[in-house]
Amino acid sequence: MPSLLLIGIATFATLFSLTYGLLLWLENRRAVRARLKSGGAAGLPLYHREAKQNSFLKQVLEWLSSFGRLAVKDQEEVSKVRASLIHAGFRNPRGPAVYFGLRALSAMLLPLPYALSVLMTGKWTLGSLGLLLLLGGVGFYLPQVGLNFIRHRRQDRMDKALPDVLDLLIVCMEAGLGLQATLNRVAEEIKPISKDLFFELQITNAELRTGIPRDVALKNLGERTGVQNIKSLVGMMIQSDKMGASIAQAFRTHAAFLRVQRGQKAEEKAAKLPVKILIPMLIFIFPAVFIVILGPAVIQITRSTLFKF
Repeated sequence: MPSLLLIGIATFATLFSLTYGLLLWLENRRAVRARLKSGGAAGLPLYHREAKQNSFLKQVLEWLSSFGRLAVKDQEEVSKVRASLIHAGFRNPRGPAVYFGLRALSAMLLPLPYALSVLMTGKWTLGSLGLLLLLGGVGFYLPQVGLNFIRHRRQDRMDKALPDVLDLLIVCMEAGLGLQATLNRVAEEIKPISKDLFFELQITNAELRTGIPRDVALKNLGERTGVQNIKSLVGMMIQSDKMGASIAQAFRTHAAFLRVQRGQKAEEKAAKLPVKILIPMLIFIFPAVFIVILGPAVIQITRSTLFKF
């Protein structure tokens, strides 16, 4: 039975590898034909030179992206994933394809060690099959959990650095600089404090230099970060610019609001602390206390009982 199962797995792996290799070859031929049609005969040497300059990491990303393009066809899901990747700081155009390819690959690789161990022992049961499916599901959703963790960490870092950035914006605006010059100056000053906001402001400055309207560039800043406080700040800046109000005063008001909000969040976390610490106390602290208090009594009772007999 184990030999037949091994032959079946080997046959499946061979057919899968051949099918994937054929699809990858067809995809590469389609890309070469598209490049030749768009750039003529001069496009082929450029394609080969770029392929030679690719590093190992780029080759892996290319392989994952090609695998991901075969795994997903829903454009709405691709748009949501692209937005999440941009919020997490990944702006590669092939990011969604790499993400879906990584999910499919992890779903296949995570159950592999357990499948090999069961195959070597030869004890296939319904429980082992269910565990394989469970490991495959965990592997499929593991990249999504990692992406959400990276996205939330990045947004928290930008949210924490925002009041300091607002102080710098107020100083520059009150010194007489315009909005674009202020963004340029502040972007350079906050690089040691928050690299995430530094890159986002650099992108905004580049958009403004290319001629994109100010309100559109600011809205893009809010959409790229996904931080609610930055979106509120962007909306306030756009409204102040349209109404002719003082942007510096609006910055000062918003900075004071953010600091009050930060204090309220700290108070909320402090209020939740007794409830969160209850479970570790029940699991780790109370048993140790009971052992220390009741241990000597149990020892004395045990000794007295043994002496009676």
